Amino acid sequence: MGLSFRMQQVAAMVEPCRTAADVGCDHGYVAMELVEKGIVRQMIAMDVRKGPLARAEENVRQRQLQARIACRLSDGLEALSPGEADSIIIAGLGGPLMIHILERGSNHRLGTEALVLQPQSDIPAVRRYLHRIGYEIVKESMVFEDEKYYVIMKGKPQTDRLAWNAVEYQYGRDLLRQRSPILYQYLKKEYQQLAGLHTRLEGMETAKALQRLRELDQQLSWNQEAQNYYEAENNYTMA
Repeated sequence: MGLSFRMQQVAAMVEPCRTAADVGCDHGYVAMELVEKGIVRQMIAMDVRKGPLARAEENVRQRQLQARIACRLSDGLEALSPGEADSIIIAGLGGPLMIHILERGSNHRLGTEALVLQPQSDIPAVRRYLHRIGYEIVKESMVFEDEKYYVIMKGKPQTDRLAWNAVEYQYGRDLLRQRSPILYQYLKKEYQQLAGLHTRLEGMETAKALQRLRELDQQLSWNQEAQNYYEAENNYTMA
């Protein structure tokens, strides 16, 4: 068993470097991919769960990569020394947990590490958090796999950057500038879902329903603005 397409895209986001750390490494496939392709010289594969880490260690042994991949039991970044890694990879975790891990490991933010993140939820919050701690999101990609959409982002320390607007935080400035066809597909589906929910709530007079309608109005507005970016500025049409 190898890397899924999603995890291949995560690995592809890592730039050549001396040492990278994969937080929540599962079976160690990303670490092995990066080392075997010569992208990273040394990998630190970390997981808080003993079972997956044991399988990662076995996979590393089978490929005879013990000299280049260190497997460590670690709750987040606890087993990583400050400055030990040039890049930190965190993929497949919820956005709030990802933020929690980065916040607890704040001693690692020395202004040098690149971050490659693939949050499973609360993606706008992760984007805002990276900006809050002095990182710029320099690249994003979006994939559709197993009927789900996934966003992968790369952040680098950068103090001087242009301000983002709400739509860019919601959907990703780089994805919009690329005019990602996967994002466009997502926007179309999201708009239908939001509009359908809005219709079902119309006419309800409870405070909760009215609050949710206001939230939906805002989300629909952001979605339409993002779609307009494709359609008005690039004459984008679906294939």
